[in-house]
Amino acid sequence: MTTLLAIPVQTALAVVVICALIALTAVAVSRGLERDQDRDGIFWTGFTGGFACLGAMTGAMVVIPETAAVTGLTGLLGIGMAAGWVWRGEQERGARRRRQMVEREWAALRARHESVLQRWVSYELDPAVAIDYPAMTDLRQAETAQLVRAMRRAAVLREQAETADDGGASGYESAVAELEAAFEAAEQAAGARSTAHREDR
Repeated sequence: MTTLLAIPVQTALAVVVICALIALTAVAVSRGLERDQDRDGIFWTGFTGGFACLGAMTGAMVVIPETAAVTGLTGLLGIGMAAGWVWRGEQERGARRRRQMVEREWAALRARHESVLQRWVSYELDPAVAIDYPAMTDLRQAETAQLVRAMRRAAVLREQAETADDGGASGYESAVAELEAAFEAAEQAAGARSTAHREDR
């Protein structure tokens, strides 16, 4: 009777130990991936934990052969679930990193766009600058007309990019680069010193 009662208790203890080893290994590997630690270190953490799990499973099967099937199945299921959990976490972290990268790129593009607009505003709102460089606001000048078209295109693509599912950064980036080039060309044609240089004084 005592032996019959001991087997379920031993099996339960073995299952708990195996599951605990699997869980600890999965958490350690997941944290290592989250902190972007050395891949070799993460590998050896997983290898050591996996070896300990297999050792516990083998030991339980040898000590309690009557429940080897239960112990082995529990271990295999646990390992599979833990691997799936780690994989899903890594996928989510990868997606989060990609979103953050896109957000940084998007913020940089907006900053470049706004910089050109602010430099342009100085020619419109500063009377002294407007008098010195009237060509910068004269749409009869080819370079100024091109600048205004570039400004409109960048504004439209920015609005489209803000509502696009993929961020639409590629087209907007091209439009911002064209706007920067058009602004520099308009300044050169007007004989104006770059507003960026004037602001630095």
